[in-house]
Amino acid sequence: MPKASQITFNGGELTEFMDPRVDTAKYSKGCQTLENFTPMPFGTILSAPGTEHITTTKYADRKARLVPFSFSKDADLMEIEVGHEYFRFFLNQAPVLSGSIYEIASPYQEEDLFELQFEQINDIVMIVHPDYEERMLVRTANDNWSLDTIDYSASPNYPALAPTNITDTTLELTDYANPWVTSTSYAVDDYAFEGGKSYRCAIAHTSGVFATDLGDEKWEDAGGLQIGNTPTLTSSTDIFSANSIGQIISISHDREEVLQAYMAKSNDVTGHSAAFYAFGDVVFETGGIANWTVYLEETKTPGDSSSWKTRRKFDIEGASRNERVTLSLAEPIFLRSRFESKSTGTSLGANQPRLTIEVSDPTVKGLLKVTGYTSATEVTAEVIEPFLTGEATIEWREQYFSKRRGYPRAICFHKERRCLGGDDVLLSQPGNYFNYRERNDADSGFMVGVNRNGAPHVQWLESLRELRVGTNLAEGVIVQENTTEAFGYNNYDLRWDTNHGSNKLRAEAINGTVLYLQPEGRTLRNQEITGIEDYYSSNAETTLADHILEGGVTQTAYQRQRYPTWHGVRADGELASMLYEKNQNIFAWYRRKTDGEIESISVNPRADEEDQVCYIVKRSVNGSTVRNVEYVKIGQYRGLQNDETSEMWFVDDGIRVEGSGMTSVSGLSHLEGENVAILCDGAKIAERTVSGGSVSLDYPTDIAIIGRPYEYTVIPMFLESQGTMGSTKKITNAIVRLWKSGSCKMRINEGDWSTLSFPNFQSSQAPLLQTGDSAKVTVNGDWSRNTAIEIQGRSPLPLNIQAITLEYQMAGK
Repeated sequence: MPKASQITFNGGELTEFMDPRVDTAKYSKGCQTLENFTPMPFGTILSAPGTEHITTTKYADRKARLVPFSFSKDADLMEIEVGHEYFRFFLNQAPVLSGSIYEIASPYQEEDLFELQFEQINDIVMIVHPDYEERMLVRTANDNWSLDTIDYSASPNYPALAPTNITDTTLELTDYANPWVTSTSYAVDDYAFEGGKSYRCAIAHTSGVFATDLGDEKWEDAGGLQIGNTPTLTSSTDIFSANSIGQIISISHDREEVLQAYMAKSNDVTGHSAAFYAFGDVVFETGGIANWTVYLEETKTPGDSSSWKTRRKFDIEGASRNERVTLSLAEPIFLRSRFESKSTGTSLGANQPRLTIEVSDPTVKGLLKVTGYTSATEVTAEVIEPFLTGEATIEWREQYFSKRRGYPRAICFHKERRCLGGDDVLLSQPGNYFNYRERNDADSGFMVGVNRNGAPHVQWLESLRELRVGTNLAEGVIVQENTTEAFGYNNYDLRWDTNHGSNKLRAEAINGTVLYLQPEGRTLRNQEITGIEDYYSSNAETTLADHILEGGVTQTAYQRQRYPTWHGVRADGELASMLYEKNQNIFAWYRRKTDGEIESISVNPRADEEDQVCYIVKRSVNGSTVRNVEYVKIGQYRGLQNDETSEMWFVDDGIRVEGSGMTSVSGLSHLEGENVAILCDGAKIAERTVSGGSVSLDYPTDIAIIGRPYEYTVIPMFLESQGTMGSTKKITNAIVRLWKSGSCKMRINEGDWSTLSFPNFQSSQAPLLQTGDSAKVTVNGDWSRNTAIEIQGRSPLPLNIQAITLEYQMAGK
């Protein structure tokens, strides 16, 4: 009698359209159904471990999601419950308490939760959403968290800016504070505005005509509007709205002079030069023949005479100690020079001492923040970085991300830069994660324009050797063009290799490959380098299982251990997972079902051999809806290897109760009115219904594990080969090779069930789990061209299958 065996199941669950593809290698390894099993790379399928009930979410009638958090290499693991207008926290699989369950408020609504993207660095989690300001979730202690917006107006922060205005719209600053007034007494270092500029009083006087006073050197140009000034910002066209409040705008003006010269006027000089705006590369030089002490001083607020600080000090002796110094300023400041005489009798003729400050950039880029809305052409503002003038100009740039323009959808860190995705990709200065200031060096922040046909929007960013980019239209990479020079604004290349389009969910980086969903959420693709001129391909991982993401995916996660696995929470509440050992050519899909709907998943890396997986599950308890936080039990595979049967956990929403000789178990209110499976000291007893929060046990028990049962189901591909395809076949007998398993049943083509017999269970004694080949089981299959066998087990005992052997008869075609 012919025999056929399936000795490996690591082909995973396949589409029904693979039924005739007996010519493929996947066919002999694949399954029509693989439910509540986990395929191993070596071919065995193991029972999916159960979950432990921890608590309920805050709201039974609203969805929530989980986010992993790990704050040091050896620290305990945390999960964050992100819900409607709140965050809660879990430590070591228990809620963090501060009297009651600790939580903080958040602005995020239920409908926003699964569009949030998170990026952790140390004790800070960066959060982005296209409809919300960027925020930082900051951990001070396990029970002390804050959710803060990012103040880009606070130094050293600097916002990402949109490209320069290309319209004819001008912006003008008017209505300055402290305007110059005639017939007013001014003291030295008083400041006043006149003609769009700021001036410093150099000589005490009573004002008359401003032009005359300026000609008499009673006033010095002080550099325009200063930090903290509150001018009115006027536009020549309607560009403002109430959403403009909070927006930051950069306005540029060209300066008339890039060099300031200051000369000593007497031997006892005690004055100083006027404030001189400086940014970028600056040259400071001394000259003349004298004995002087020279100071180069700096401040951000020249209107405050006490704010000046010494940046450099030089002693000049004759002609032999003149100095030339080049400075590189990372942010704009004001400089001034000052003399102190060291001796009398110094020549003040042609060789009189002089100091010069020269800047390389003739443009002054002031920065302001809109503080109030008046009309479509007028707002009030506060100066963040100074302006030399307030004159009308078309040279302005608005903040890239704002309430008016929208906020970033995607975030990641790449080469020490914080990267944000909107319609383009914005990269911060390296190490300065909130500073996007553009400079003429490798440390500049910069923007990579996403230039494609249509209207591309960045959906995800992932950092590997290069920065991977997914938009709604195409996928690309941002690479370091010249590998011998630093990655930066003048050394990158954006390459578009595929145009499948990406879903709004974050992609997952897995061992050199990025897995991402296409827009409909049903096709999973891998972006990986091919080795052909650095070309990146994007092959579909769902081609042979096109049903597996039916209805779309609402959340994804990557599990590193025991084996690399991609998880996708389906809209119908099932969990679709793919074992992904790419280098071994193993891609195995399988599904996890439970008595309820899995709505969220979190995977937290552990130092041990298994990652920590946690779900939020929508369930029914005695007719009422609840949403639970449940952790997948770790260590079941090793526990079975070590025969730790009393700790087997193959129930969902379960609890463990330990006592001495218990004959009943209480504390089951979360399972009230539900049918439960029970393991008593490693032995299975009959299922029963929870009543009054308790159940009775069949005999005195020390350890009881109680929870919702679930079934493991596998249906291998049809009994076919290229030589038998189309022939009528009848399965007569079956042998199943098991490992550490309880009982199971089988049937042919949805016929009657046949049970594999095992040693009888004895009260107060754990069963002997079956390992090896079962006895030959006679099955009554019908004659059919499509002959399949279904094997099913039920918790709380595991079912682990290594091989299936079938004996069959075959007739003609």
